[in-house]
Amino acid sequence: MKFCHLNRCIYLLLLALISPQLLPQTANSQGQTPVYRTTTRLVVLDVVATDEKGTPVTGLKAQDFSIRENGQEQTLADFSFHQPSDVLETARSTSNILSNKPAYSGNSALNVILLDAINTDFSNHAYAQELLIKYLESNPKIQPTAVYALENNLRLLHDFTTDAKALRDALAHYKGIGVAHLATVDAAASPFSQRGTYRNVPQGRMAAFRGMTFLAQALAGYRGRKNLIWISEGFPLSLYPDTLMGDQALTIEDYSPIVEKIADDLMEAQVALYPISAAGVSKDDQFSAETAMSSMAARTGGKTFFNRNDLDTGVRSSLDDGSIYYTLEYYPANRNWDNKFRHIKLKVDRPGVRLQYRDGYYANNPHTQYGLGTLADEFSKAMDINAPALTAIDFQAAVLPASAQTHNRLLVNVAIDPKTVAFERSSDGMEHAHINCVVWAYPHKGDAIRSEATYDAALKQDQYQQLMKSYFPCQRQLELKPGTYTLRIGVLDRTSNLIGTLSTPAEVR
Repeated sequence: MKFCHLNRCIYLLLLALISPQLLPQTANSQGQTPVYRTTTRLVVLDVVATDEKGTPVTGLKAQDFSIRENGQEQTLADFSFHQPSDVLETARSTSNILSNKPAYSGNSALNVILLDAINTDFSNHAYAQELLIKYLESNPKIQPTAVYALENNLRLLHDFTTDAKALRDALAHYKGIGVAHLATVDAAASPFSQRGTYRNVPQGRMAAFRGMTFLAQALAGYRGRKNLIWISEGFPLSLYPDTLMGDQALTIEDYSPIVEKIADDLMEAQVALYPISAAGVSKDDQFSAETAMSSMAARTGGKTFFNRNDLDTGVRSSLDDGSIYYTLEYYPANRNWDNKFRHIKLKVDRPGVRLQYRDGYYANNPHTQYGLGTLADEFSKAMDINAPALTAIDFQAAVLPASAQTHNRLLVNVAIDPKTVAFERSSDGMEHAHINCVVWAYPHKGDAIRSEATYDAALKQDQYQQLMKSYFPCQRQLELKPGTYTLRIGVLDRTSNLIGTLSTPAEVR
């Protein structure tokens, strides 16, 4: 598709969707049933099946499984088996057309290695990084794998690739942030310290919360299972309330709701957590942190690797463990969306088979929205220049340089994939969608220049069906001074609260 074709397509669709006179208010309930319904929830369950030796079990059929949700039998809607195969790479963005679509697709799991630099003792972090580099130097055959570092913010070191050497080079050039949370100099120097330099501190807690939230959003657009291999000394959010004494007052801090929120975000994005201790065999007291990580691993269908010095074995086992799996899908028999947690129990009619899968989900009401302040804050974080690209909402974009035709303004045309947008049919018989489309231009120094718009679409059935074959359009203009910028383009679906983002450089002359 050429640049001018995309612009013309967006322009025509923009007129058709936004012009009030082209949106009749007469009801029309005829036509095909829309492909998306927020009142119907499909539960996707990725299952790893192994024998007593840990070897993957293949050949299981749909009829071999039975699913219960809070004790109630469920009817299987779909069943599939996944194993490593040829990986397809999506065409990269051209100089004119940008896209945030996931780069890889295949029949196995994707992998993300997260090197935790903020919740790990500096020496242990360096040791873990060195072992990871040595493992990648062996040039193992891997499924698409990305590497991130968790500092004060989440930092992408290398995007998904099957090139182990490229990942090795990215890690070799990475310099951690160093120790920033020692209690005292004496504690750091003492050979009798029982807690090392690791601390359950607000800085690490917030970094972990933001990092996990962004990873869940960034991976949500990739189909299938994702294995998150988290190399850290421990999760800085304890499952047990902390009791603090200060200013003659007793304060109890309970972080379990945040742990629940992160686990649910990961489960919704089909992410299984594989925590690997960067401390190896250690005398340090990290029971609380490791307990929280173990709980999250079990809830999301992953495994833990603690008190071991063979970190490379943990990484290899995590990559192999999630590469062969089954996917079971069902529509819950209980349609009462009460926002409560529902436990899933899965059984297989085959002796000696062990199953790993997420242990449930929150039955969130599809019509319950975030508070405006909370949603705006989440979107603002996603638009940060250092945040990873989010793929829950797919779109393409074209940037037209400032010229006389654009009235000396930078023009950004965005074509949103409507199949990733949550449309709802209202009582008027029309399909409604609510989209925020924004472009932030970050200069080399100073605050971002913003251009934002809200689109509320109301489509008759024939318009809706036609849109499903094309794009949902958005166009933004920016008046910028000469210079070099980084554009952050974002789309927020206010019905589903899903987000899509991408970044691209731009120069204004």
